[in-house]
Amino acid sequence: MNKTHQIIATAALMTICFGAHAQSAGTKMIRIGGTQITPQVTSGNMTAPSFPNTQTDVGSDTQLGGGLTYMYTDNLSIDLPLAMPFTHKLLGAGALAGAGQVGSVKALPFTVFGQYRFNEPVALFRPYVGIGITYAYFYDETGSGALTATTNPGGSPTKLSVGSKFALTPQIGFSYVLNEKWTLDTSYSKTFLKNRTTFSTGQTIDTTLNPDTFSIGLGMKF
Repeated sequence: MNKTHQIIATAALMTICFGAHAQSAGTKMIRIGGTQITPQVTSGNMTAPSFPNTQTDVGSDTQLGGGLTYMYTDNLSIDLPLAMPFTHKLLGAGALAGAGQVGSVKALPFTVFGQYRFNEPVALFRPYVGIGITYAYFYDETGSGALTATTNPGGSPTKLSVGSKFALTPQIGFSYVLNEKWTLDTSYSKTFLKNRTTFSTGQTIDTTLNPDTFSIGLGMKF
């Protein structure tokens, strides 16, 4: 066998070996890994009565994550990220910068992405771009003693409600075939999210959250 024939045979063998992981039309994939959400907060001021420049910040959280992907065509896919609920600390900022944690909230971001995947279905490396709609659902809000001392000193504990909203989420990422069974998938997305927190004492804070989301996981077809 000459050199040209060897190259052709090698290429054919690689196609056969990795064809089982071809991301072609009709392919369904599942992945599991980790997801971190880091809000990029710009806080408004709490409405009166409150100290001037009373603001808030929101901490990041990392949870078990993953998702489901369906290849609608060889290049177009629909992706549904999945994750355990995220718990975010609400922190004092501005005039409350020294107050520490003023509360916490749990979040479940429900997102559906439409994606375009570059390269051929049998390629080992497939970068992609996506655009998604997110419904950011917030629940189980709790306030701390520091919040009550600020909003209702000497009174009953202050409760809070964080508004859930729809938002736009662009995404970039890639998948890489590790072997005939496993694929590495990693992505970054940003959700353009603004919402309002309402306190039982009547004050509100409008906040731009714009969270960055980083995900990495191992995936396989099914």
